[in-house]
Formats: sequence, C-alpha cells, structure tokens
Amino acid sequence: MNLRVEAVWKYRGKGTGCNQWCSPMWTSAVDVVNPVAQRTRRVLLIACLLTVPAVAWRGADVAAAVARDRDAASAYQRGVVLENDGRYDEAAAAFRQAIATSPSAITAYADLGDVELSRGRFDEAVQAYRQLMAVYPYTYFADLRRRVGFIELRAGMVEAAVEDLRQASELDPQDWHTYHLLGHAYFRLGDRRSARLAWERVLALNPGFQPAYERLHELDGQP
Repeated sequence: MNLRVEAVWKYRGKGTGCNQWCSPMWTSAVDVVNPVAQRTRRVLLIACLLTVPAVAWRGADVAAAVARDRDAASAYQRGVVLENDGRYDEAAAAFRQAIATSPSAITAYADLGDVELSRGRFDEAVQAYRQLMAVYPYTYFADLRRRVGFIELRAGMVEAAVEDLRQASELDPQDWHTYHLLGHAYFRLGDRRSARLAWERVLALNPGFQPAYERLHELDGQP
C-alpha cells in the first residue's frame, strides 16, 4: 500500500513589502490536484494581509522596516528560483535567510519545510512547519497540522503522524484528505479498525474518492 508522494509546492511573485511579508501569487501542481493545498495557500495570503501591524511607524523605523522586508523578499525570491532549479541545499539556505531577516515572513517557513522534505530531511521539514504554526496568526488552521502529519507519515514517524492528523481532523471534521492520511497511519500501526473507520469517513465526505474504496477492499480481503 503506497502513499502517494506529493510534489513540492512552488511559489512565484513578489512580496507585498509589508511587515507580514508574503507572496501574492502561488501556484503548483499540488494546488491544481489538491483543493485543500490551494486553500492553504490562499488563507495564508489572506492572513498575511490581515495581520499587518496597525502601528504608525515614523522616520527611521519605517525605513528600517522597509529595508528589512525588501531583504527578506529578495532572499525568498532567490530561494524560489533555486528550488525550481532543484538546488535544494541553496534554496533552504535562502529561505532560512528570509526567515532570519523577517521572522513574520510566513510563506518562507512553508517553502523551507517543503524543500527540506524534498531533501529527505524530515525532522527539519516538521520543524519548519511547527515554526510556521507558532507564528501563524490562526493557530486553529487545520491544513498546517495535516501537512505536518503527512510529513511525519512519510518519515515513518507514525505515532506522531496519528497525533497530528487526529488534531487536524478535530479542527476540520470535513477535511476528507486528513481522514485518508489518518487511515494510512492507523493501518501502519496495525489498527485496522481505526483505519477502516477513517476510510469510511473519507467516503462519507467524498463518495467518489476511489483510493478509499480500494483501501477498504484490501481490508476486506485480509484475514
């Protein structure tokens, strides 16, 4: 039973220049085939725009903030180009520079996590997403928790994956993708009953999702 490998998200576009810097143009193969991933990017952008500090900076403070955000945007865009070229080591360094320059550059954390995932550095990928959740203004957002669970499942950290995916399902009970991953996690732990319940939940939310039927069929054929 092979878990589908998701492609690395790609991002393009220039930063907004605000203190809560983010890229306004996100698109990827994963976004096209996975509406949940697309929603993640859209909500991250909205949150970024809504959380610009309502502080009337003056003089040198304004200039320093603008310069910092410009430097962070430059590092981020360099990381995007390097990631697209498959130069993941250099891309990770660029994203880390963007974060160090402007810790509120929320999109850089997600890109860093995905680059680290593509490098097979699962602990670092999980850490990047947990850092994102720490600075993200809406901590109840389930998609980020689901992404962490997916990475943990890929890394073989199955018990941790179950915990994060369960939290994601509690935060968003209508996210069938979370239940699909949760079914895989339970199955790998040998908990066939919980795996069945998770995949049945997938079909209750998305009756046309064929992989869930296939997983249940496999369970029915096993002693």
